[in-house]
Amino acid sequence: MSPLRRLLRIWPARVASAALLLAAGSVPVAPLTALLTALLAAPLAAQGAPAGWNDPAADSLVARATQRRSLQLADSTLLSYRADAHGFLAFLAQLGEGTLLPPKVVQSEELALRLAWWQPNRSAQQLVGRRDTLLMPSEVGYYRDRYGVILDNLPDRIRLGDGQDVRDVPHPLAASARPLYEFERGTPIKIRLPGREIIVDEIRFRPRDGRQPAAIGSVFLDRESAAVVRLSMTFTRAAILDTRIETLVVTLENTLVRERYWLPRRQEVEVSRGTEWLDIPLRGIVRGHWEIANYDVNERIPVPVQQLPRWSSVSADSLRRYQFPGRVVDVLPPEIQVATPEDVAMARQQAEALVQAAVLAPRSRTALNGRGISDALRFTRAEGLAVGLGLSRRVGESVTVAARARYGVSDRALKGRLAIGYTPALGRTPTVQLFAERDLRDLGVAERSGVANSLGAWLVGSDASLQVRTDAAGLLLKRQPRDPFTLRIAAEADAPLALRARPLQGTFPPVVSAWPLRGIRAELRGIGGWVPADAQATRGSWEFTTALGHYRGEIPLTISASDSSLALRVPTVRSTVPLVARADGWLQVTRPLPHDRALVSLTVGGIVAGGTVPPQWMAYAGGPWSAPGYAPGSFATRAFLSQRLEFRQRVPAPAIPLGRFGTAPGHLTLAPFAQLLATQGGRSALGPRTSGLYPSVGTGILLFFDLIRVDIARGLRDGGWRLSVDMDRGFWGVL
Repeated sequence: MSPLRRLLRIWPARVASAALLLAAGSVPVAPLTALLTALLAAPLAAQGAPAGWNDPAADSLVARATQRRSLQLADSTLLSYRADAHGFLAFLAQLGEGTLLPPKVVQSEELALRLAWWQPNRSAQQLVGRRDTLLMPSEVGYYRDRYGVILDNLPDRIRLGDGQDVRDVPHPLAASARPLYEFERGTPIKIRLPGREIIVDEIRFRPRDGRQPAAIGSVFLDRESAAVVRLSMTFTRAAILDTRIETLVVTLENTLVRERYWLPRRQEVEVSRGTEWLDIPLRGIVRGHWEIANYDVNERIPVPVQQLPRWSSVSADSLRRYQFPGRVVDVLPPEIQVATPEDVAMARQQAEALVQAAVLAPRSRTALNGRGISDALRFTRAEGLAVGLGLSRRVGESVTVAARARYGVSDRALKGRLAIGYTPALGRTPTVQLFAERDLRDLGVAERSGVANSLGAWLVGSDASLQVRTDAAGLLLKRQPRDPFTLRIAAEADAPLALRARPLQGTFPPVVSAWPLRGIRAELRGIGGWVPADAQATRGSWEFTTALGHYRGEIPLTISASDSSLALRVPTVRSTVPLVARADGWLQVTRPLPHDRALVSLTVGGIVAGGTVPPQWMAYAGGPWSAPGYAPGSFATRAFLSQRLEFRQRVPAPAIPLGRFGTAPGHLTLAPFAQLLATQGGRSALGPRTSGLYPSVGTGILLFFDLIRVDIARGLRDGGWRLSVDMDRGFWGVL
């Protein structure tokens, strides 16, 4: 391994080690000088390059750490300590593969804990403060051990989740478990402090037999004392008892107290559970975070404390009376993405790199398959009521076979998809997939969620879907399951749709009169966002699609770009469509304000083509997202740009009891906005549209935990008053 790659490989670990050392409450150092020294300290060249697995030097270091761990009186001068712990527990929901970045917080709890430890290896922890905030309707419960701090770097037989997640897994530093693990040295780290130099050795561990219940990860050891400085681990598939668990990572960091004792400073746990019977991107995530401080070492432990059980809690009234500073929503780490998301990423990378895929691969299973509710049930003007079902099966370690079918009652047509893909052990989404399908492809940026669009289409004939029938066979590629980008390359055949359904009231607008074409289409799709560490900083989300196509087919002789969405009977000729490229997407940026927040959204679409443009390649706008106050699909252009400026302000409103799911907050959010659409050329089936500016104004009302949004908007140029009701866009991925 080159020196540069070695440095990059250990950099996160060095940063973490330096930070935990410098955060020690009793280390008398100049923080800036020590931090720079720690980060810039070169790896210890004298130790030589790591020798790989079963390295005698690594085994020797582990033997010392094991011996220290096995002796209850490893340091006879440490008689007792007391400390305070401040923590958070949060339950998050992730809906759609990468749709919510980060996952949405459902419920969070802020906790205050007092802990004591005394010889011989006895302890007591008491929960003295607790407050929570319900950010979405839910019924969330946590295992009891989530409310406590892990002492002694986990017991020799590891139990997590009250033994429901992991039970009796041998600790890699337990004396009886040594034959079960093999070890490898990382690059040592030298940290210079005033008057002292600390050398920390990284030891990676993995099971000799990956089919057995065991841990995988790394431990950082103080070379002088063989004490654990940092421990990070995940577990083999055989060790995880709950088959729904996709990720389970534990990170423990210790701090140097009195310049001698390595005691707990920070602890984190993440448990991610997917659906076991429904193979859509839907998962629940539990994140726990503890900070331990205010150590009082070698002072007498009061008798009442010694008589407490290992874990206890004061009364519910006392928990509520505990005074936390500020509001819980203000002190939460941003979206509960605590300070070290890289810890989870590093543990996943270690697990993938150190162990064969079979070690962590989910057990083979069959599950319902689909992208969301609309794959099972939908209503559109082209299909009418459509009912579908999908199944997926994981075969062996990494192969997933999926099939999906849907039947439209009004068009009497069957659509479906068959795919086989390679799915890494830690993922649910294939990274390489071969597929063949017949489906209705959506054109442009989505204006509504699937469920809201189906209800609008069925009840009042308001269908915002713009679609073309496509038969395709090709390849899907992702660099990794959680990668935000997906590349699709396929041979395709497009065909126009017909207006088949009838709503309960009103009439449907015409469908897009697509041209019958055959050719090749390449598409790159991305979705993502960013959440800064500062809760008061700007955050945002984005989505885009770029496509490139080359076709042959029947091209109308007299149609022009401005008529591209009209259903006209015109002569046709078989010809080649010049290479055509298209891009569309949206960006949403939120900036906190003193009283609430401001939001800016940008929606764009455009095409580059020589000659006449096929209707299915036009850039479409109109609807509650890109042009509120104008009908969906009322702009078919070569290019458009739509920008919205919105201010959100909470106002008091009645709280709504939800039984065991909690209580809806006693407020709603008003969101007045102004939006401007700029178009270049084009017209629509709803009437002529010229190039120019189309302004809109309106007000949104966010209800029920800000999950439901009601918009009233008016288009100020050839538009009108329009009402829309939908879910928060973050949930559209499964609607």
